[in-house]
Amino acid sequence: MISQLSERQAQILDFIDSESNYLICDGAVRAGKTTVMAIAFVVWAMEYFDDCNFAICGKTVQSAERNIMRPLLGLKEIPYKRSYRISDRALTVQCGTKRNHFYLFGGKDESSYQLIQGITLAGALLDEVALMPRSFVDQVIARTLTYANKKIWFNCNPEGNRHWFYLEWVLKTDRCELDGSEHLHFLMSDNPVIGPEELAKAEAAFTGVFYDRYIRGLWV
Repeated sequence: MISQLSERQAQILDFIDSESNYLICDGAVRAGKTTVMAIAFVVWAMEYFDDCNFAICGKTVQSAERNIMRPLLGLKEIPYKRSYRISDRALTVQCGTKRNHFYLFGGKDESSYQLIQGITLAGALLDEVALMPRSFVDQVIARTLTYANKKIWFNCNPEGNRHWFYLEWVLKTDRCELDGSEHLHFLMSDNPVIGPEELAKAEAAFTGVFYDRYIRGLWV
């Protein structure tokens, strides 16, 4: 499924052994950041934990299944046994005697934070975090406070430049105001699957603010 990685995509894998607790991957659409981040998230969890709980979050559970779960289940590059229970939206990953559990959650509105209350997490992957309310994201982070070596993996395409996640996470990380936080900005050209012809067609398809968001990956 993944035959090669760009230099920028490979930097996601570096976060597995980083001392930082938070990684933000934002930027252009179709940059290939989601699948690589999902792989790195599972590899990190299996490397450092056993019999722990993790969260995979999308705007809805269905979008998390589509964007994260299906690619993970189809991967042949990672040597883990994987089983997904639709009844409780739980993915179990096993390597030898080590086993971890990944639960899917949707963060579509202000009441969604209630769905994740009570669970203790060693880490979380939030796909399209810019589409989630702050109350849900804060609750996810609160669920991980038991673990000093927890990691939160944020992935999104940009919204407006007054968006709460841009102001509270992206800008503060870039200004080194958040300890233990890293930011990787992606362009469509960071995806080795997209050739020059496809890139040119994509760039020609948008103008104005949507060109800046989708192609340049800017929060405007």
